[in-house]
Amino acid sequence: MKHIVIDARLYGPKHTGIGRYTKNLLIALKKLPQISDHKITLIIYKDLESEIKKDLGDSFNYITTNIKHYSLKEQLFLPIILYRLKPNLVHFTHFNKPILFFGKSVITIHDLIKHFFKGTKNTTKNKLIYWFKYFFYRLFTDFSIQHNYIIVPSDFWKNYIIKKYHIASSKITTTHEAVDSEFLNSKYQILNTKYQNYILYTGNLYPHKNIEIIIKSLQSLPNIKLKIICARNYFSQKIEELAKNNHLESQVEFLGYVADKDFKKIYSEALALVHPSLMEGFSLTGLEAMALGCPVISSNSSCLPEIYQKSVLYFDPYDSNQLISQINKIKNSPKLRQKMINLGFTQVQKYSWDLTAQKTFSVYQKILKCETK
Repeated sequence: MKHIVIDARLYGPKHTGIGRYTKNLLIALKKLPQISDHKITLIIYKDLESEIKKDLGDSFNYITTNIKHYSLKEQLFLPIILYRLKPNLVHFTHFNKPILFFGKSVITIHDLIKHFFKGTKNTTKNKLIYWFKYFFYRLFTDFSIQHNYIIVPSDFWKNYIIKKYHIASSKITTTHEAVDSEFLNSKYQILNTKYQNYILYTGNLYPHKNIEIIIKSLQSLPNIKLKIICARNYFSQKIEELAKNNHLESQVEFLGYVADKDFKKIYSEALALVHPSLMEGFSLTGLEAMALGCPVISSNSSCLPEIYQKSVLYFDPYDSNQLISQINKIKNSPKLRQKMINLGFTQVQKYSWDLTAQKTFSVYQKILKCETK
């Protein structure tokens, strides 16, 4: 019986997109019939043990640890735990594989956005600390990519890695992600056409998210409001200042953190969700909106056309006039808005965590077969 270890320390919504990925992947993996033919061990944080066991039951073995991710202890002591477990394969659900672990492994690279957007304007940290951490980020990611099998969430990143690192395509597998089941189960009435004159933005406010273009567009859309779902931080304060400096305070509302269960009404009553990002890894944001009956206006950058296909209205993320035009199209045509809602529901159904789990397990089997040769 082959022994597979999965580093599941970054489990659940507490760890944002990586946490959602890890949680949903494991829930789907436990349903696969092939799982029973393997010994699967999860490395988890002690404080998440009860939550994880509630979700996953006794489908896996559990090893608890307090070794923090991105720490020196992770580099020095996590390999000791792994060698003691004697796995045939380890899956690291993020790039932070310890350099001192030399066993067979696969890592999930969610994105390499920091390769494109770097510098102190992208952080709240001291300049010296930022560049120190950035150096080690590049060291670890470059090393991991060169010496591991890789899973990525979109072909955009697969092609980038192949081109930049000259990696054989056989070592990289794309496994698209999917929305959480609660979004699908709370699907809004498709025929609903009631909405208010506000557009929605959800996500963090790092510079590459490009929310400034929405603020700029509001100057030509005096009857449209913008509601922002985002935990308050340094970057949200900068956007508040930008809105104030452009006399748009009355049009911009920060909703702060909103629990998933409260999304339905906010999304379904929005004119549209605007997703202006310059770069994404996969971007569940638009798919979640589609699942909740909200049409999407998206930038045409990076992986977004690959993931959203024909289910959204696109615009050049550097051209505010294009964004204004697309918002006005939705505002002036309830028929078009309903068409985009219907297309969105169809698009969401193309992705499932069950399929992601099947493809991921196929990667495990491929690597394990190579081990026996």
